Amino acid sequence: MKHRPLLFTALALTGAVLTGPVTTATAAPSPSAEAPKEQAGPASADKAGLRIVKTDPEGQPAPGAAFQLLDSAGKTLAEGKTGSDGTLAFFDITPGVVRLKETASGSPLLGTVPDQDVVVTPGEPKVLAITDPYQSAGLTLKVTDKATGKGLPGAIVNIAPKEAKDDKGAFTLTTGPDGTAKAPLPVGRKAGSAYTATETKAPDGYRLDTTPVEITAKPGAETTAALTNTATSKPTEEPTGKPTAKPTGDPTTQPTPTTSSSTGTGEPTGTPSSSSSPDIGTATSTPTAPDAKPEGALAHTGADSTNGWLLATGGLLLAAGGGAVYAARRRKNDESETGTGQHRRTDDN
Repeated sequence: MKHRPLLFTALALTGAVLTGPVTTATAAPSPSAEAPKEQAGPASADKAGLRIVKTDPEGQPAPGAAFQLLDSAGKTLAEGKTGSDGTLAFFDITPGVVRLKETASGSPLLGTVPDQDVVVTPGEPKVLAITDPYQSAGLTLKVTDKATGKGLPGAIVNIAPKEAKDDKGAFTLTTGPDGTAKAPLPVGRKAGSAYTATETKAPDGYRLDTTPVEITAKPGAETTAALTNTATSKPTEEPTGKPTAKPTGDPTTQPTPTTSSSTGTGEPTGTPSSSSSPDIGTATSTPTAPDAKPEGALAHTGADSTNGWLLATGGLLLAAGGGAVYAARRRKNDESETGTGQHRRTDDN
């Protein structure tokens, strides 16, 4: 009975030595997506880690995005895809600079980010947040004639985000020979982003239409902005041709007289009077003009009429002179005869 306490004490010491102190081990966090088998465990003291948190532009997790880690020579060190929560973890990375490459976004609505260099250090994994942009929308601009629907080249249209300030993000498009122009439109929301298209220069021969046309650009979708222009008014009659530099015909050699008083027409304007003496009466003569004048003849100068008058006047003067001579001789004979008779009567007495 005296040795029982010693027995219980020995048994207790033996149990303590065999069991030792109790510890609690925490499980290593498992990667949120598929990771290389060699990097599935936690990083050791001399190794580094990288944890990627992937979201869309509106902050929602983006699963299914594929990434690669490359060394300076471009060799793949590790690769994997983000899980349902949008995260991907890499372990046991050699500390230093590695290149991160996104090979797929995991969604047709999202694009990928450019490659980037990441510095990793020993200890806890480095957390890197990545936001993939939405895919750009494809814009096709069309400017047509309102009446015919024909495409109009040379139209300049300003494209601007509807809610932007100070024209941030705005740009211009100029239509080509077929009246169209194309450009990508950045999209900031899954439901789409609003833009306006405003014409700033109309095609030649058309009126400017400054009424904005609204555009809804959705991720990865095609959209169209259609504008129409009305032709400016044209003159009702267009000239048939340009005037010739020279007259079409040769001018006449002499101008045609417009009045008979200045140049004469060949016809007397009145009945002329001839010279007269006490014993001779007045003679008149009116030449008769021809019924028709030959075409193409030169204008009459009045010479024919003057010659006729000269001849008629000369004839009258000759006749008058002859008559005067005859009268003078007859008077002389009468006087001679009268004188002789008187003298004869004197002799008789």
